[in-house]
Amino acid sequence: MKKILLSFIIVLVSVSASLSAIPASDVSSESIAALLYGNGYSAYVDEDGDVTVEDQYGMDYWIIPYADENRIWIQSGWSAADDVKSSDANRIVNECNNNLFLIRCSYSSMYRTFYCDYDFCYSDSGFDDALLISIIDYFFSQADIYTDYLIGEGMI
Repeated sequence: MKKILLSFIIVLVSVSASLSAIPASDVSSESIAALLYGNGYSAYVDEDGDVTVEDQYGMDYWIIPYADENRIWIQSGWSAADDVKSSDANRIVNECNNNLFLIRCSYSSMYRTFYCDYDFCYSDSGFDDALLISIIDYFFSQADIYTDYLIGEGMI
């Protein structure tokens, strides 16, 4: 049901005529940071040129535009607990990927880090900024569920 509702919301927002569309030619770290900051987020462009956003819990997220590919990548990560077995981490990641919508969950045993990410693709004409804000809000809520699950399982 939540997939249908989210799909409906995305279609509704994208179909609505908006005066606040961001043309593809204007998509940059700076324009995304300004959009987020203007919508009440703690956002800035870091030294790597990525947009860093802090949520209400102090968790950092990175938003990286790939203008040549018409996509924006949203990611966050959590350091794993010292005693996490890769097999347990992979089981939990698979459970989360089956139960969460929009985000992709993963675990890197090399870096001992849990990740979640999402690729937001847009057309050559750009995208409605309200759509991106809705996607980011939803991504944060799904990442919170993932975080709670990882904490509950003793993974982080």
